[in-house]
Amino acid sequence: MNFETSVIHLAEKPYSDNIWGDVVKSIHLTSTYQLQDLEPTGHFYQRYDNQTREALEKKLAYSEKANYCLVFSSGMAAITSVIFSIININCMIAAFDDLYSVTKKIFNHFLPKYNIVVDYIDFTSDFKIREDVSLVWLESPTNPLMKMIDVKKVVKRIKENNPETVVVFDNTFLSPYFYNPLDDGVDIVVHSATKYINGHSDCMAGAVMLNNQQLFEKIREYRNNFGNALSPFDSYLVLRGLKTLPLRMRKHQENCFKIIEYLKTKSFVSKILYPALCEKDYISTSVRGFGGTIGFIVDFHRSQIGQFISNLKIINHAVSLGGVESLICVPHFSTHKGVEGIPPNLIRLSVGIENVNDIIDDLEQAFAKASSVQSKV
Repeated sequence: MNFETSVIHLAEKPYSDNIWGDVVKSIHLTSTYQLQDLEPTGHFYQRYDNQTREALEKKLAYSEKANYCLVFSSGMAAITSVIFSIININCMIAAFDDLYSVTKKIFNHFLPKYNIVVDYIDFTSDFKIREDVSLVWLESPTNPLMKMIDVKKVVKRIKENNPETVVVFDNTFLSPYFYNPLDDGVDIVVHSATKYINGHSDCMAGAVMLNNQQLFEKIREYRNNFGNALSPFDSYLVLRGLKTLPLRMRKHQENCFKIIEYLKTKSFVSKILYPALCEKDYISTSVRGFGGTIGFIVDFHRSQIGQFISNLKIINHAVSLGGVESLICVPHFSTHKGVEGIPPNLIRLSVGIENVNDIIDDLEQAFAKASSVQSKV
């Protein structure tokens, strides 16, 4: 079954996946289930099992070419459950040197109390990791510098010297529609399903996809006992959003290419960050698309950046990304505040699926007002 068909029909077949003939998966809100025997054998408590959540997990597993999927109450719930199910006291972690800021906060502020050391590595250059590394954490493209790596080459090199090391890949930016990291040897894929998978900025969710049954059972145990499974209603929202993921990702990318051409005409835009602009040596051959998020550096001082942001009419000044509406932020002052290496004049634009001419017109009028602001002495 092709991707576009699977995200619509899988786990939602009338009279097969339900008894009433519903063409859309119902929201099963019950918190508990009547037991058929003294010892539970099926569904018995929502924290462990739920029909709506299971339908979403089946679709997401198929979309990521995985045997198993678990969904969580947020992307960070998924990320932390994976981390704490794998690590042990005194272990070593190797991570890409540019990561989502909250993932870095977990590594830098919560793990040291367990005497866990995180070694940040630039996987775009020649690298070597220690033999005692238990976990490697990757993103590509990275957030927000949009650095790319050839995941297959990187994972192959890691596994040659560290075959038991678990490699985790955050695939939020490209989505399962544009990339499937398990094909490149990754052990576990994580998503903030809040972003592109849901795509409507109306719920928070996380997902973990993998093929290893032992790791799956270990992560599921953490989720079931920590109580961070996705709710039935939010599972329904993500199910609904997932059905249009292929259409949205194509439109996000189409708009990105046109906006990039527009940005190239602006002398004050000194650099544009987007996966398609990276050298091919840093992109896996398995990547089928480049996503809907652009970074660009402007030769503006702080007051000009403030004027630019405040004068936007259509593009919303907000954190997060991957929704149908365009969102813009300055990571240095918001999502990555306090993180080293993030320039104060880097702007992150999550390109929505609006008419691209309206997005460009909005950028143009806001740039004009920012350009007229004099530098403050």
